[in-house]
Amino acid sequence: MNSPIQQHAFLMNTLAGEHEILLGLLRGRPFHYVDIPVHGNIGDLLIMHGTLAFFRKHGLRPRITAPAFAYDPGWIRDDDVIVFHGGGNFGDLYSAYGMQPLREQVVASRPQNTIIVLPQSIHFSSDAERKRSATIFRQHPDVHICVRDFNSYKIASDFTDHVYLLPDMAHQLYRISADPQLPAQGALRISRTDDEKNALMADAELEVLATTDWPQLVGDGEKSIERFRKTMRIAHKAGLSHAGNRLLTDSWVRYSAKLVDKAIELFGCHEHIFTDRLHGHILACLMDKPNTVIDNSYGKNSTYVNAWTVPSELVSQQRI
Repeated sequence: MNSPIQQHAFLMNTLAGEHEILLGLLRGRPFHYVDIPVHGNIGDLLIMHGTLAFFRKHGLRPRITAPAFAYDPGWIRDDDVIVFHGGGNFGDLYSAYGMQPLREQVVASRPQNTIIVLPQSIHFSSDAERKRSATIFRQHPDVHICVRDFNSYKIASDFTDHVYLLPDMAHQLYRISADPQLPAQGALRISRTDDEKNALMADAELEVLATTDWPQLVGDGEKSIERFRKTMRIAHKAGLSHAGNRLLTDSWVRYSAKLVDKAIELFGCHEHIFTDRLHGHILACLMDKPNTVIDNSYGKNSTYVNAWTVPSELVSQQRI
């Protein structure tokens, strides 16, 4: 009989294998990887590095890679596939940051191009906004939306007939090993401090040695992140060439890997993870760490766990 770790490893490898369906959508065509994160959210960085690992595994390289704020839809050629970064920003929760408006702009202006949205959790607080956005997407004949949970699948079905239930792209990073020289002890709590925070999380009685969140983990690194953002914006406005774009992007990817390494080191120092961040849960799973998942403000975490990771004996859920 397999041990809990062996069963967990089988599940993680199975989840990573689910992404193979994306190869059929790309069909070896040139593609853009759009809306990469240039910020300190470790979850989004894990998704980006998982996506890039998937591309490398299959000998793929985007023709253009860019964040939403430094991407020009005018770069799109008729034979290009547009691949949008996955995550949890499909909807109106973060629309002020420009991700959803950019998706809508590309969908509306490029009906001849295949468009792929990598695995997302979809959330609209406004029914009117959801219907407005769905109307735009419905006009496109070749848009494919990948979602991470059943609730998002139902919503995405109003946007297109091409909907795929797939796990988060960060699963491509399995397995991540902690430094064996760092002894693991006690529990760590990763507790959201943003708009998705669970209001009861701070008062939850959990036996932990430390509590933090991604912004605290990144710390002074935010200054370097802001320099990257500023440089990318200036270069974009100045009409930077594709080669220059690649140099900037590659530099950011290397730096962001160091931020991810900080999270890996922190998790490696603890035996158990309590978290209301989805990627606190996913990173723990990638490291074979026992973890307890507490929901975020709108149920994203529980819907993900129930769709993908609930079979693992390393994963538990807790209501607070």
